Amino acid sequence: MKKILFFTHNIFTLENPEGYRIHQYFPYLEKIGLEVELLTTKEKFTHVLGCARSADVVYLQRVLLNPLKFSLLRVHAKRLIYDFDDAVMYGTRGESSTRRSRFARVIRNADAVFCGNGFLCKEAGRHRENNIYYVPTVVNTDEYPVKNHYQKTPFVVGWTGSGATLRYLLDMKELLISVFDSEKINFKVVADRPPEIEVRGMIFEKWQKEKEKTALLDFDMGIMPVRDDVWSRGKCGLKLIQYMAAGLPSLTHPVGVAREMIENGVNGFLREDLDGWKDAIERLAGDVDLRMRMGKAAREFVEDKFSLQSWGPKVAEIINSL
Repeated sequence: MKKILFFTHNIFTLENPEGYRIHQYFPYLEKIGLEVELLTTKEKFTHVLGCARSADVVYLQRVLLNPLKFSLLRVHAKRLIYDFDDAVMYGTRGESSTRRSRFARVIRNADAVFCGNGFLCKEAGRHRENNIYYVPTVVNTDEYPVKNHYQKTPFVVGWTGSGATLRYLLDMKELLISVFDSEKINFKVVADRPPEIEVRGMIFEKWQKEKEKTALLDFDMGIMPVRDDVWSRGKCGLKLIQYMAAGLPSLTHPVGVAREMIENGVNGFLREDLDGWKDAIERLAGDVDLRMRMGKAAREFVEDKFSLQSWGPKVAEIINSL
């Protein structure tokens, strides 16, 4: 039996023991006869090398190893896939010569590269011409119940994410204060910790893995504020995908992958400034039929373009063909 070793950052916790782009593909790989093993950076690197030596494919996810460690891994790996879904070559702080150098090395020396969006494909294309695959972040749409839209008060605008991305809500402080200072429109945040901002009508719910999908049904629409920078252009829009899978209209800035996912006025809204955001929220709050149409279009879009059901077999086939 062929074996595939996944090697990624030590990001898993008891509260969130699985990662997108990793665990969700295990059933598809096992179905075609691959034995799956997962190690993280908490393991001793000598152990990682030993497991890589016995594997047929090593799937390196996001990690940018130093030159010595990468060279050792490359020697031990029969086939090496590099997968990334963020602008890892830059990092959250912008330009980094160390990151750029490590990124170039792994892209040039991998047997195949999986990129989460078009921007990342172009970045990989700077260093090689072949075996670059667009592999978006996807969700299992069967696990997402669909919102039943109806006329109600208050209208709930929702945001979900990690504490690391709460900073984007602070960028929207003026909007949050002006729009949600009303009994008619509330704002709900689902995260591991509350945002450092006081807004009338704000509801906080602590994120729980088992409630991740059903919690979205409390929203009437979802928002994803982002900044127009290189890190945001590297993001793969998981929030939007989750909102859309739940049948929710979305509102975001026209940056990066959002331009590929949101057809303005059809399955959501793209708005640049605060006035545009306020207008979009008020339109959706006052028009349940619009929410229903957009929500239906959003769900159909994700089922077609960003579902695990569609991409699971494709990814397994690519890996098995190496």
